[in-house]
Amino acid sequence: MNSTDTNSFTSNTVKNLAIDAGCLYINYGDPTERKLGATSSGSTFTVKATTRQCKVDGVKGSAKGLEFVTNTDVTLATNILEMSSSTIATLIRGDVDTTDPDYDIITGRTSISNSDYLINIALVGKISGSLKPCIIIVKNAMSSDGLKYVLKDDTDNVVQATFTGYIDPATPDVLPYEIRYPKIV
Repeated sequence: MNSTDTNSFTSNTVKNLAIDAGCLYINYGDPTERKLGATSSGSTFTVKATTRQCKVDGVKGSAKGLEFVTNTDVTLATNILEMSSSTIATLIRGDVDTTDPDYDIITGRTSISNSDYLINIALVGKISGSLKPCIIIVKNAMSSDGLKYVLKDDTDNVVQATFTGYIDPATPDVLPYEIRYPKIV
């Protein structure tokens, strides 16, 4: 039988709502875990697969079962409101020299080292029907936007940042993300 409902609102709707923007953590679950800092206007998690369709002579359209994934991009984008020397160094994949008595000196490098890959970056947010958070983890993450720091009067000055997840060579068939969604009872 075909349903004739004209909306999707149910008694379960109120238990499955994402509430507020959440909090971003670097190296979530590791002893080096730290908060990225305050953000503004939320964050965006994206998993985008690029596919190709195998063409078969005589088939006049896309055929079921002949779509193949050629690449999957995993990103977490945010607007960072609270800046620190460690955040800037993370964004530019740079180094911080703390020996100056007045300033942290942040410098960039011309190469990427394994230490530039974060263990992960995680977005921890509330779900209305659970006391446990929803946790989105982008693994082997690295800033892919660099740093563009625009300062203006009478506005919240933010730095747009995108972190890209990278596949671990030890597990090439495992995509670099996981979503821990709480069981709603």
